Amino acid sequence: MIPAYTARMITELITPGTTGFLALCLAGYFLLANALAYTAFAIDKSRAIHCQSRIPERSLLILATLGGWLGAKVAQHRLRHKTRKQPFGIFLNLSVLLLPGLFATALILQSDLTWDKVSSQLTTQTQDLFATSAPAEATTEAPALPRRFGPGSDATAP
Repeated sequence: MIPAYTARMITELITPGTTGFLALCLAGYFLLANALAYTAFAIDKSRAIHCQSRIPERSLLILATLGGWLGAKVAQHRLRHKTRKQPFGIFLNLSVLLLPGLFATALILQSDLTWDKVSSQLTTQTQDLFATSAPAEATTEAPALPRRFGPGSDATAP
């Protein structure tokens, strides 16, 4: 039996609109996408063994690109399927970069971040980085000497 306070914490964590709910949805999506990719590779391997019509490579790559990359790579190695097809292997390895790139592009496009703001910020930071410090004001006082310690030093002198 789950204590009442634990059940309340769990329901507050996965309430729609919270970060926990978003994380749960994303985890479910990626679990489903990887299971679909693995299954598609397994079906294609079975069809290849039995000389039946195959799943197009484009479809397998699309499944991998839409979040099933890990399932596709696991299936590729466990089932020893499409490991010799070098163009396919390269495209499969590059497909892992496409989905995060699309998400980053969407975030940048929906934000108020524009090239003018980015370039002005970079310019400002570059100028701050290479700016020389202002010259010290001329004073008539002599610079303070470091204080000496040890035998023969005057402990009361500044």
